[in-house]
This record gives sequence, structure tokens and C-alpha cells, in this order.
Amino acid sequence: MRKFAFLDLDGTIIDHNQVISSKVKEAITTATANGHKVFIATGRSYPELYPFLFSLPFSGLITANGAYVEVGEQVLASHSIDQDGISEWMGYFRRSGASWLWQCRDHFYPSETFLDFFRLSGKSERAASGDWSAYLEQIMPYVTNGTPSSAEKCVFYLSPEASSSVEEAHSLFGDRYMVIPGSVQVRAGEMVEVGVKGVNKGSAMREVLHHFGADPSQALAIGDSANDFEMIQEAGTGITLEGGVNKLLEIADWVAPSIAEDGVAVAFERFGLLNPA
Repeated sequence: MRKFAFLDLDGTIIDHNQVISSKVKEAITTATANGHKVFIATGRSYPELYPFLFSLPFSGLITANGAYVEVGEQVLASHSIDQDGISEWMGYFRRSGASWLWQCRDHFYPSETFLDFFRLSGKSERAASGDWSAYLEQIMPYVTNGTPSSAEKCVFYLSPEASSSVEEAHSLFGDRYMVIPGSVQVRAGEMVEVGVKGVNKGSAMREVLHHFGADPSQALAIGDSANDFEMIQEAGTGITLEGGVNKLLEIADWVAPSIAEDGVAVAFERFGLLNPA
């Protein structure tokens, strides 16, 4: 039976030094050659996707936590936060002392200090873990000033001294927006992701399966962060990696080895994607 694999990127197949192991690349290539379908399912927006990802035989893309879904040349879904929503969030960011990054299909709109998380990686406790130089090189052509009129999603950071928290942000906005802990690891403070209410990797996975006339029982989803919850919960086989967030460990059908141990490749072998469909 043909299977449909949905793979998170950061922490699942891309490590904190922005590298995919040769074993995982080989597993993706072999699964596709055997007639299965493999999809990127990431919180990253389109401009954050490295060119080397397009050298792998993915059958489609889910980006921005499900806001944008593409199979071949066809766009299956495109969702965004409107201008009123952006204005509301900007008021909150300024009141709480947050820094932010609005992510759009073609442009990024960071606050003055947000990209310091990646520039200072390894040099400050208030920075992303790992080497993000490749990430900065990738996104800088898309970075612009100002505030967008619409955006697929937003990531914002609350320092330990901020007057708010992810819990407060959720209580204020959670009835109207997706508000979840961010997938970028920081040593101090909190990273938070914001998106369109009801839009997530699980809803995007359903769009893809419907497009192919497939059933959720054929889906295998692998991730490690809070934004993977719905996808892992709804897939016929939901998998997290060792070290994944606790809420995924509670619902996953199986826990794969860590990214350092090529967990995705191990999962592909265990669940038959390295065999003909």
C-alpha cells in the first residue's frame, strides 16, 4: 500500500547546524523510488527553504504551519492573518516588549533586534541554539522593513523581563488565532508562533490526502515540536523523535531515535517505506 509521509524539518530532518544526514536523504529518495509520497511539513515559510531541499524528491510542501500547501504546480491552500489582525498583534508586541518576525510568502518583516537570535547563536544565552549562519544567508534577500498588510504567520520572542508570557498570549488571542510555543530553541525567554485559527499541519495534511484520494490511515507523520501536534495526532501512524516535546510523546504511536541517530530513516525502515508500495 502506498504511504504518504509528512516530515517536519527543524529538529526532525534538519539539525541545529542546518544539516540533513546522508542516511535521511537516502531514505527519502528510496521511499519515493518505491512509489511512496514524501512531503515537507514545516513551520518555516517558503523563503526559509534551502535550495538543497529541492534536490530531494519531495512530492509537495506544507509550509508556515499549514498556511501554504503546494503539490507540484498546484496550490492547494493559502491562508493569512489580515491587516486588522496584524495591527492587534503589533499593539500587544509593543506593550509586552516582544521582538517579532512576520513571515510572508515572499518577504520577511522582522523587528529591529529579532534576527540577533540567529546572528548571536553560540555567543549569548538569548540566542538560538546551533549554527544558523546558513539560515541567515538564505533569508536575508527576503528581509524588508515595515509591517506587512497580511502574513502567513508570525514568530515572536518574550525575554525573561517581558511583561507577558506564552500563556497570557494564548489567553488573550487563542480564541481567534493559533498561539503555540515556538520550535526554535532559546536558552532564556520564550519563543511563540502565531497563525490562522484552525490552520495547522494536520489540516494541511488532510488537504494533501484529499488531493490524492488517500485515507489518513495511509499517512505517516514525523515531528518533534508543538506545531506538529495535530499532524501526528491525525495521521494513521504518528511518530515523534526522542527529545520531542512532552505533548507529542503522550500521543505518538511510536518514538523514533533522535535526529542524531537518523530517526526518520529508522522510522521509514520500520514502517515499510523502504519497500515497494
